[in-house]
Amino acid sequence: MRKSGIRLLATVLGTMIGTLLFAHAATAATVSGEQFAVSGKQTVVNESAGTYKMSGGLLGNWKITSFKETASKPVFRGTGTETFNGCIDRKLDGSCNGDPSGSLKFKFRYWGKFGKGDALELGTCAHPVIGGTGDFAGATGFLMMVDTPIKKAPFVETNYEGLIMLSGSPAARVSSVPSPC
Repeated sequence: MRKSGIRLLATVLGTMIGTLLFAHAATAATVSGEQFAVSGKQTVVNESAGTYKMSGGLLGNWKITSFKETASKPVFRGTGTETFNGCIDRKLDGSCNGDPSGSLKFKFRYWGKFGKGDALELGTCAHPVIGGTGDFAGATGFLMMVDTPIKKAPFVETNYEGLIMLSGSPAARVSSVPSPC
C-alpha cells in the first residue's frame, strides 16, 4: 500500500509540475466569453494565520478558513476551505481597476511530501470553486497549486494555474470541472 501511495503522489505531482512549468509567466487570458485562464504566485503574509497574497492572474488576499489533516504517512494529506478577495487582473497591470472582482470560495485537497526536520520536499493541492460574491457570484472553476522548496525564507514557492468561469459564460452554467474534495 505504501508503494501505491507514493506512486500516486508521484503521478499527481509530476502532472502538476509539468503543467506549471509549461505556463512560464503569470497569465489572466480570456479563454472565451467570461472564462479566464489564470496563473501566478501565492506568497506568505502570515502562515500561522493562514493569510497569503496572490499575484499574477489573481490579485488580492487569500485566507485558509478551515483545515483538517486526513493522513500523515506515507504522504501528508489534508482538506479544507479558503477564501480569495480580489480580482482577475486581466491586463496584468497590478491593478483591479475595471477588472472582475469580489470574493471566491474554494474547497481544497492537499498532498505533501516532507523530509528530515519536516522540510517540504514537494506539495500540491486542488482547489475547486464552491461560491463567490460580487462579479464572482455564480462562478465555477478550479485552481491547482504546487509548493516547491527554495533555499531562502519562507523556504517555499507556491505557483498556481487554473480556470475561472464567471456566471455569464456557458461553461459556468454547465461546468464539467470535477470536484476532487
